[in-house]
This record gives sequence, C-alpha cells and structure tokens, in this order.
Amino acid sequence: MQVESAAKWRVPPLDLSAVSVLTNESERRWNHANSNSNSNSNNNGTSNGGSTGPGRDSSTQTSIKKIQYGADGLPIDPRDWTRANVWTWLINLAQSEGLDISPELAQKFPMNGKALCLMSLDMYLSRVPIGGKMLYRDFRVRLARAMSL
Repeated sequence: MQVESAAKWRVPPLDLSAVSVLTNESERRWNHANSNSNSNSNNNGTSNGGSTGPGRDSSTQTSIKKIQYGADGLPIDPRDWTRANVWTWLINLAQSEGLDISPELAQKFPMNGKALCLMSLDMYLSRVPIGGKMLYRDFRVRLARAMSL
C-alpha cells in the first residue's frame, strides 16, 4: 500500500491583502440586523415570522445576546470575536507592542475568538515566536475579565 505525500494535502495560505478590517464592522452588521427585525414587526409588537403555536409560551422564545464593546471597538468577551475582530486585535496589539505588522500576521490566525480560546501557549509561539507569549497573555487576560462579569 502506497501512502500519499503530505504535501498534496497542504492547505494554501489565505490571501488577506484585499480584506479591510473596520473597527465598527460588526456593530454595523448588528444594527443592520436589528433594523431588519424591527421592520418585520406588527404595530402590536408581535412578529410576522409566525405564531408560537398551541401550547407554547411566547416568553420561552430565544433571546438575542447583546454584545458589549470595549474602548478599542472590540467585543468585551473574546468568545464573541469574529475573524475581523481577531485581526483588529492582532494589528492593534502589534502596533502598541512594536511587533512587525505584516499580512502574514493575520494569515497565522485565520480564526474567530472561540478558536483562540482553544489555543495553548505553544500554539501561539509556533505561529509568532517573537510576541506569541504577549499575544497569549493579553488574550487570556481579556477572557478572564469577560468570564468574571
């Protein structure tokens, strides 16, 4: 039995040169989604989307989580971060700490905040040998703060 080479299955790097990261992009999307849901409601305050059905209480419908933002424009809870929020965090932290800012930095973290929660210190260091420990520490401090709220 012949084993296929590992190079055949290698994932190509992401080209993020054309991606623009707006600090208020997620807030804009949030406001747009809320304006659409408000336009779908009747004058009496009930939704056009369907009835609750027999035997169902309207108070048991799922509630929308309100995302709180910090002074840096990022959600306070890193678990709510999108890919764009992760890239904003990387760029802002790299600027403040004097790290090299390059398109490759964002390509090393093509993930959202929940994926960052699963990364160990060694995973940060393998992606960014100089500055990985600082990125890990900053992320963990933000996560601890969010979990204590």
